[in-house]
Amino acid sequence: MGDVIDRVFALYRARALGLFVLGEVLFIGVVVAWIILGVVFAVTMRDAFVRIGREGANPAALATSPALLDLFGPFLLIGIIGWLVTLLVGAVLTGAVVDAASAAHLGKERSIASSLVVGFHASLRIFFTGLLATIAVTLVGVVFQLISTPIENALLLFLITLVYFFAIFFIQASWFVSPVVATVEGHGPISSLRRSWQLAGGFRWRIVGLFLLLVVIFLVLLFLVLFVIGIVAATNQSAGVIAAFIALFAAIPLWMPLFFGTMTVLYYDLRVRKEGLDLQLAAEAMPRA
Repeated sequence: MGDVIDRVFALYRARALGLFVLGEVLFIGVVVAWIILGVVFAVTMRDAFVRIGREGANPAALATSPALLDLFGPFLLIGIIGWLVTLLVGAVLTGAVVDAASAAHLGKERSIASSLVVGFHASLRIFFTGLLATIAVTLVGVVFQLISTPIENALLLFLITLVYFFAIFFIQASWFVSPVVATVEGHGPISSLRRSWQLAGGFRWRIVGLFLLLVVIFLVLLFLVLFVIGIVAATNQSAGVIAAFIALFAAIPLWMPLFFGTMTVLYYDLRVRKEGLDLQLAAEAMPRA
């Protein structure tokens, strides 16, 4: 797994600008989409906001205000639409970064526009693959909740909790490279999950270790960013706000390519170890008679 991380950082250094731009473009797209949804909500529900303003700031009256109840439905709808847009844009980002990282790993040139096109084409496959995985993990949680609810023995509850986390880590490790399968091999959602499960066989706990290492790296970077913002804000509050704004628009596009780049390199590493992909690529690169 250390070898995978080394190759990911080497890949990131070689294609840092392109990977960052991919993340930045799509992250800005998500922010703009939420701003548009917020404006639409404010404009369409203007009358309800005016009525709430006329009723004053009495919390008791506000809690039972018909105008506030009128806002609830549209607010929920806007939230669902925004969530779906975020997931779809995230799927495009995943596919684009996977394609760029795949090309870099194989020593091929790939433009940002080409990777975005691949990301758009793979986005629905990635979206539904992630949706199926989320549903499966949720069902596992529901089953364990139903099992543990009537149990009052603390030791038994602790053991059930351990089994639950074991199952979650096992499933997540098994499907970790499914977005790469959906992008590189063009499999559908169910086929991508099945193929990822097959590739992860025998390497699941190493994948868990790799995932935890990525989480540690993320937490360290987050701590450093917050530390710098805190220092800037302590000297100048306005500068602190600007620093936080810059950090928001830089940190996520920097981190996401690292995460999905690791996923991509791991996919190829698993194929080399289990399917001899390196020998296949070497044979394809040999001149034909």
